[in-house]
Amino acid sequence: MTWVGLAVFIFLGALLKSPPSIFSKPPLSFLAVAAILFLAIAWNVSPTLPGQAPGKFYGLIFHFYGAALLTAMFGPAIALTILLPVAFLGIFVLQGGMIEAAQHYLMVCVLPTFFAYLTIQVIQKYIPKHLFVLILGNGYVAAFLSVILSGIVLLIGKMLFASTGTHIDLEGWLLGLIIIAFMEGSLSGMLLAIFLIYRPNWVSTYNESAYMNH
Repeated sequence: MTWVGLAVFIFLGALLKSPPSIFSKPPLSFLAVAAILFLAIAWNVSPTLPGQAPGKFYGLIFHFYGAALLTAMFGPAIALTILLPVAFLGIFVLQGGMIEAAQHYLMVCVLPTFFAYLTIQVIQKYIPKHLFVLILGNGYVAAFLSVILSGIVLLIGKMLFASTGTHIDLEGWLLGLIIIAFMEGSLSGMLLAIFLIYRPNWVSTYNESAYMNH
């Protein structure tokens, strides 16, 4: 139950940073529900190449975690608040297993959100403000690095705590990370660009006066 307790603790901390009243006002009043349903489905879509052995980590995989995109749109606190229901619905309800849902929340939500937020902060501090930089940096680069860095952390943890004699497929991990990172970065960058063009009010971290004057 340690996994569940840690996941709940982080969720409650994020909830304190993003008061529930904010979810009753547009656009979060409908975007939060839409994001939860969309990501819960996306987490359970993973087609592979014909003839590929099931469970092969480095196959052709479609997967979209969404943590980096939510962080770019709403900030880390709101992202982590939205992602716990995603883990509950996408893993516990659809697949079964409360511990597995908590592990997914920590590994593919909390870690990517943390690394995406750090990347965005570095970009905003050191890179000149420009709309293209916003889309490429906050959308693509932040999502790409969030997957790569999270995967490296998980790989190191797996290597440190793996039982003696356990074989770790390093090639599979690296290839899998690259494939998933490109998918995550591409989808996050594309969706962020669409939102900024057609619904800029959905991206609360976007400052029009700061970006459109450059």
